[in-house]
Amino acid sequence: MCVIEAELKCRLTSDVRRKLDGYLKTMQWSGNVHNLDVYYDTTSWDLLRRAVFVRIRNQARLEFKFNEQAEQRHVHCTERAFPLESSGPVLEQMNGLFAAFLPTWRVASDVTTALTGNHLIELARIDNRREVYTDGLLEVSVDAVKGLGDFLEMEICCSEEQEVEKALATLQRLAHDLAAEHIQVGYVELWLREHNPPAYQAGRYHL
Repeated sequence: MCVIEAELKCRLTSDVRRKLDGYLKTMQWSGNVHNLDVYYDTTSWDLLRRAVFVRIRNQARLEFKFNEQAEQRHVHCTERAFPLESSGPVLEQMNGLFAAFLPTWRVASDVTTALTGNHLIELARIDNRREVYTDGLLEVSVDAVKGLGDFLEMEICCSEEQEVEKALATLQRLAHDLAAEHIQVGYVELWLREHNPPAYQAGRYHL
């Protein structure tokens, strides 16, 4: 799976929540989701320095999130996902993607060996309970992130790079209507800012 995500993350204040509640009534509720994301990196934060995020979500799949243009804006990314039980061509793709970001990467026959054999360690653990609403390609999530607080995440998945700016304009208009403050970083940076300041400073995105 490979998609380009245009997304905005905002703080969910009480004023924003009041405005948001009215808007959500026009959308379809898709359910509640509990995501536990464990992020990995090298001891010298080689992935973080390149704004490449590697995580295992819910002990079920390995995910990469990165911006192919290496932009300073933290508003869109390419996402690739691989089942933890990957094999054959899928496993080759996973190894190839790692090798593109980590030149010393050693090919592994499974995800666990890939992480341990290449000395990747846990960078951050993000525990997020979210309410999800949809309207066509637009997805709005109300997030309660353990230890960080409440947030609003708005996302549109794009099939082509050319669609990103239009999607971002749509998200920015919605944020403006809700008087929501756009946060220029993701949950990983917010967590590192509190718990691992040197790693936070080493990353590309900052408040």
